[in-house]
Amino acid sequence: MKHGSWLWWSLLIVGVAGMLAYAVYRSGWGVADRLEPAAVPAGKDRLPLAVFLDRSGRTVSTRDLEGQVSIVGFFFSCCQASCPKICQAMQDLQRQLRGTDVRLVLISVDPDTDRPERLRQVADSLQANPERWWFLTQTESDPDRLFAWIEEGFGQAARPKQLSWYHAAPRGWDIAHSNRLFLLDRQGRIRDSELVVRLEGEDSPIFVVDDEAVARLAEKARRLDNSPWLPIRWLPRLNVLLNATSLVLLLCGFAAIRLRRIHWHRRCMVAAAAVSALFLASYVYYHWYVGHTRYPGQGWDRSVYLAILASHVLLAATLVGLVPTVLFLALRQRWPAHRRWARCTLPIWLYVCLTGIVVYVLLYGFR
Repeated sequence: MKHGSWLWWSLLIVGVAGMLAYAVYRSGWGVADRLEPAAVPAGKDRLPLAVFLDRSGRTVSTRDLEGQVSIVGFFFSCCQASCPKICQAMQDLQRQLRGTDVRLVLISVDPDTDRPERLRQVADSLQANPERWWFLTQTESDPDRLFAWIEEGFGQAARPKQLSWYHAAPRGWDIAHSNRLFLLDRQGRIRDSELVVRLEGEDSPIFVVDDEAVARLAEKARRLDNSPWLPIRWLPRLNVLLNATSLVLLLCGFAAIRLRRIHWHRRCMVAAAAVSALFLASYVYYHWYVGHTRYPGQGWDRSVYLAILASHVLLAATLVGLVPTVLFLALRQRWPAHRRWARCTLPIWLYVCLTGIVVYVLLYGFR
């Protein structure tokens, strides 16, 4: 191999190794960001990061809400006011949205009492489907922090209030919270909301479910969901798997041609092209439904991410022309031209596969 080729490959390997190291550092191996409640500054249209426990004790991040349309509300199990009606409204939604991918989420505003075991009892009493209806509570009870997160993500009007600070309210009436249910799209953005529980009556008003509001919310969620044939939430993992497969096939194909194994070289490169084409179709399908995925961080690390993403996208665009050209030249057995184009195409192709993995790690971590 010529000196220039060694230099090119060395720079490529060092650069990509640096990107992977940064991605690992930034993601904290996919655990640190999800286990630490300290919020990462969020975009204007995205919920701020927060970490909860579900009824089984599993750690759930607000990032886990992404990739699927969700309806989010607030309650606490001891509530004697509107919470039973909010749960009834959620039951109605579970029934009306059967057969869709819409997820229902109730977040407790009383993390001292509502621990996972208690949430499990409530969920069982409501016959809540554990895959489609989540009950969440803080990992460690900190109501002030929880209420501040609700205000930041859902607006000042949604912030719960501890009524016992103002007067000695009886248990079950001591936390006031919003009776709205919020509709979130696949990026975790609030798209709409409905006041599903209201007071009715003059002398002795009672809380009742607004069936029309529930029906409107179900219809909005159904339209937003569109019930795609392939679950959208799986596609980022599928895409990174396809990228990694292409990378392995490319390296095997390169090794085969260096060893003069022409037959295996041809098989590996054709397979890599097919896998990359499948990745492109999956990528376009995902972003057709989800749109642009915003990076959760701010500051210099966001600049690094955008630089990697820009180089990845621009070079990936060149492959749309380069890869068919190289394959066409091989099919026509125009070997001198094939080799010239391949020497240019292979490093770009490898870089695009590797940076695709880096971009996934920066956005989602190792999960």
